[in-house]
Amino acid sequence: MRFGIQHGIGDPNWEPSIIAPEAVRRFATTAERVGYDAIAFTDHPAPSDRWVHNGGEGVADWATGLGFCAAVTDRIRLLTFVMVPSYRNPFLAAHQLATLDAMSGGRLIVGLGTGYLFSEMRALGGDPSQRLQTFDRSVAIMKRAWAGGPVAVDGDGFSAKGAIVHPPVVQRPHPPLWIHGNSPWGTERAARDGQGWMGMLTGDDETIVQTIRTTPIGDVAVMGDRIAAFKVAAERHGRDPEEVDIVAMGGWPYFDVRRPWSAEQLRDDVGRLAGVGVDWIILTCCGDDADASVETIEAFAADVIVTDG
Repeated sequence: MRFGIQHGIGDPNWEPSIIAPEAVRRFATTAERVGYDAIAFTDHPAPSDRWVHNGGEGVADWATGLGFCAAVTDRIRLLTFVMVPSYRNPFLAAHQLATLDAMSGGRLIVGLGTGYLFSEMRALGGDPSQRLQTFDRSVAIMKRAWAGGPVAVDGDGFSAKGAIVHPPVVQRPHPPLWIHGNSPWGTERAARDGQGWMGMLTGDDETIVQTIRTTPIGDVAVMGDRIAAFKVAAERHGRDPEEVDIVAMGGWPYFDVRRPWSAEQLRDDVGRLAGVGVDWIILTCCGDDADASVETIEAFAADVIVTDG
């Protein structure tokens, strides 16, 4: 099992101290030192006031955050968790991601999702009713741009007559694409186009399901069923499902060293997820205190990652 950690600013109760330069440096270098395999930032450039003040996660620009982390680390992967294509022009996104891949020495993983916060999508010029079509079109354009040749395409609000995206990506043919989607649509896209499928354990919380407009995955058994269905879909597209990463997210609350947990229970949870075919687990942690955030990821690593080996 491999583990990724979202930076502590993802906590809805984050404090500005969490993104002070030394705090981010300490978080990133600690995560690398104690054995995490990826560090993640999410994508909410213009969330609504209502969302922010009703439990919405904290956020910093993923390109800036991951670029900073790349500069202070050597091994850990850099994950967009997740980038929403509807929020930006696909050539701009391809350029940002290619730059990050190049400057990190090929450590980028591109987590992608269709987006669920419609007010934010509208604020950024996107059309929620077209987000699935936009997702497909943007992924196709980015892959063509990363191939290195000129791209000619017309889209909503843009017209490229032979655009070139530089710098070239280090990972070929492009950085791995992890597609987030509990829905049949998302699972199908990951089976067809992704190097990873990201499934969210929602538990029995209907609020989460309704808020992020997703299909529930209530427990590990359901996750196992969804993974089996994903593998069938991947084979239908002529792909080897064993070459696609299965990524689990959600299911656990924000970890906080000040709130005791059962290491035995966590190890059991990890074992059960591994047993149904999960390759990666992405975790979240507290962000209201920079010291507690770092101590939390250290404590989890000592209890689970080292034991997991």
